[in-house]
Amino acid sequence: MKIRTQVFSWVFLATIVPLTTIALVATYYIESDYQYGVDNAVSASLDTLSSELKRSLELQIELTDGMAKSNAVQDFLPSLMEADRGKFTPMFNVQRSRINHYFEGFQTILQGRFVMRLMDKFGNSYIKVSQSRRSSPAYEGISGMMFVEQEVDGLVFNELLQKLPINEVSVITLPHNAQQSSLMEILPFLDYIVPLYYDDELVGALSVTRFGERIDAILDHASRLYNAKLFITENNPDNTDRHGLMLYDDEQDIRFTQVRDEYKYLNSQYGNDLLNSIIDDVFGKKAVSEKDEVIYYQEFYPYPTRLTNWVVGVRIPQQAISEPFQKIRLMIWGIASISLIISLFLSDIGVRLIARPVRELASNLLKYSRGDHMQRVQTNARIEEIRDLEVAFNTLADSLDKTSVERDEAQNMMLQSAKLASIGQMAAGIGHEINNPLNNILSYAKLLERQSADLSESTKEDLKSLKEEAVRASDIIRGILNFARQVPPQYAPFEIEKWLIDTVNLVMQTAKTAGVNISYQCEVDTVIEADRGQLQQALINLLINAIQASARDAEVKVSISYMKDDVIISVVDSGKGIQQESLDLIFDPFYTTKPEGEGSGLGLSVSLGIIERHNGKLILKNNNNEGVTATMIIPVKHNNRQETGQDD
Repeated sequence: MKIRTQVFSWVFLATIVPLTTIALVATYYIESDYQYGVDNAVSASLDTLSSELKRSLELQIELTDGMAKSNAVQDFLPSLMEADRGKFTPMFNVQRSRINHYFEGFQTILQGRFVMRLMDKFGNSYIKVSQSRRSSPAYEGISGMMFVEQEVDGLVFNELLQKLPINEVSVITLPHNAQQSSLMEILPFLDYIVPLYYDDELVGALSVTRFGERIDAILDHASRLYNAKLFITENNPDNTDRHGLMLYDDEQDIRFTQVRDEYKYLNSQYGNDLLNSIIDDVFGKKAVSEKDEVIYYQEFYPYPTRLTNWVVGVRIPQQAISEPFQKIRLMIWGIASISLIISLFLSDIGVRLIARPVRELASNLLKYSRGDHMQRVQTNARIEEIRDLEVAFNTLADSLDKTSVERDEAQNMMLQSAKLASIGQMAAGIGHEINNPLNNILSYAKLLERQSADLSESTKEDLKSLKEEAVRASDIIRGILNFARQVPPQYAPFEIEKWLIDTVNLVMQTAKTAGVNISYQCEVDTVIEADRGQLQQALINLLINAIQASARDAEVKVSISYMKDDVIISVVDSGKGIQQESLDLIFDPFYTTKPEGEGSGLGLSVSLGIIERHNGKLILKNNNNEGVTATMIIPVKHNNRQETGQDD
C-alpha cells in the first residue's frame, strides 16, 4: 500500500467520524446555551459601559468640589464679600488673575472642554475660563463693576443658590447657558455648581460646565457585541423637552458634542411602548419585530442629586443572534463533503511531508555515490525525524569532502617536501662543484684588475663585466646552498613592530629605485618567538617580488594583525597578479615568471621553507581588482602548534 493511500485512510477515520459526532452534539448544546450567553455578554457589556460613564461623571463632581475648596478660591472669598458690599480690595484683581491662571492650568491637564466660572451670589461672573482661555472683563454692571459676561436675573439666581446644600456640589441649568441658545444646542449636560460661603454668609458660587468629548470618546471606543448599535436616551418625566431625548445614537449619528438643528427622541423611532418599558425596568430586553432587532437597555443616574437618569441601550439585529444556528445547520449538511476534502488535503500534505523528502534524500544519496560530491539536501522538512536524516546526510557529505581535501593537501605537502629535498640535494652538489671555479675566476679577475695600468680601456671594461658576472653567479650559488641546507630556525624573542621597520628599511632603496612606495601598519606591538633573520629573509623576498610586480608610483602595503595565537603578516601589491596556470608552480624551485636575468626562482621556495620550519603557512592569492596578497601566518610562540595539537 502506498503512503498516499495509507495516510488518506488514517485521516478519514480520524476526522470524518469524530467531526460528524461533534457537530451533532454541538447543535443541541449551542442552541440551548447560546441565547443565555448572549444575554449575559450584553448585560456585562452594558454594566461595564455604565460603570465607566459613572466614573467619568463622578470625577467631574470631585473636580468641582476640589476646585471650590482650593486655596486660590478660598483666599478670594473675603474679597468677594467686600465686592458685594461695594468695596474692592487692592488684591482683588491680583487674586482674580491668580484664579484665572489656576483654572487655565486645570484645563490644560483635563481631557475634553470645560467652562469654569466664579460668580458672586447674584450670578455676576468675575472669572470665566473656557478651553484654557480666560475671558476679559468686557461688561459693565449696574454697580459699575466690570464682569466677563452679561448680567443675569440676580434675585432669581440668589434664591436658587440659597436652596442648594452648603459647600456641596449640585446640578442645575445655569441661566448663563440658558441665555446662549447656540451653546445649549450642544449641551445635553447639566451644570455642576457649589455655593461659596464665608463666615456663614453666601458670597458667590463656582460652576463647571462640561462638554461631551470625554463621554463621546468612551462611547465611541466601547465594544459593540453582535454588530450592535449603541444609544443613550434621557429619562426625565418631569421635563417633557428632555424626556426620551436621544443624547447619543450610532444609527442616527448623534453625539453629545454635536450641534443639533433639532432634538430627536426615542419614541419617534419605537413608539411609547419601549419608552414605558424602560421606565418600568432598570434592566430589560425587548424585541422589535417590525425592525427585526432586539434592544437591551440599562439605566443609571448621572447626577446624584437629581432623579433624572440615562438609559444606555444597544440595538442588535436578530440575524446576528440567529446566524450561528443557521451555520450549524448548514454545517451538518456539508460535514461529509468538507471532511472528505480535508482528508484529501491532509493526505496530500502527509505525502509531501514524508514521501517527497524521502525520495529527494534517496536521489541525493544515489548521485553522491556516483561521484557528484556537490549534492546536498535542504534541511527544510517539517517532520523532525526526516530533518534529522537530512542533517545527517549533509554532515556525512561535508565530513567526507573535508577528509578528501585534507588528504589532497597532505599529499601535496609530501610531494612538495620530497621535491624540495631532492632538488636541494642536487643543488647542494652542483653548488659545491661550481662554487670553487667561480671563486678562482673571481680571484684572477681581481688580480688582473690590480694590474690594469698596462691594459686598454676596453680590456678594463671586460674585466669589470667578468667580475660582476662572477659575483652574480656566486650569489646565485649562495642562494642555492642556503636553500639546500634547510637551516633550522634559531628561536629568540623580538619585538614585531621594530622588526617590521628594520625589514622595510632594508628594501626601501630598492623600492625608491623602482619608483614604488611602501607603507606599513602594525595593529599591536608584541613580542614573538622566532628566528628574526630567517623571517626577515622571507619577508624581504616577498617585498622584492611585490616591488618588481608593481608599476611606478604604485604602493605596496605591509600590515601585521593577530588572530588567536598567530601573527598575520600581509604584503599587498597592485601588479598584474599571478596567472592561473602559474598558481600551482610558484613555489617550485627555479620557477620564475620574470625576464631572464632578473630572478633565480628561489625566493618563494626559500620563503616557504622558512615559514614551514616555523610551523607556519604562506598563502598567495590574487586580489579581486588587481595585484596579489601574500600572507605569512606565524605562531606567536614557536611551540604553540605542538601544545594545541594543531596540524597545519
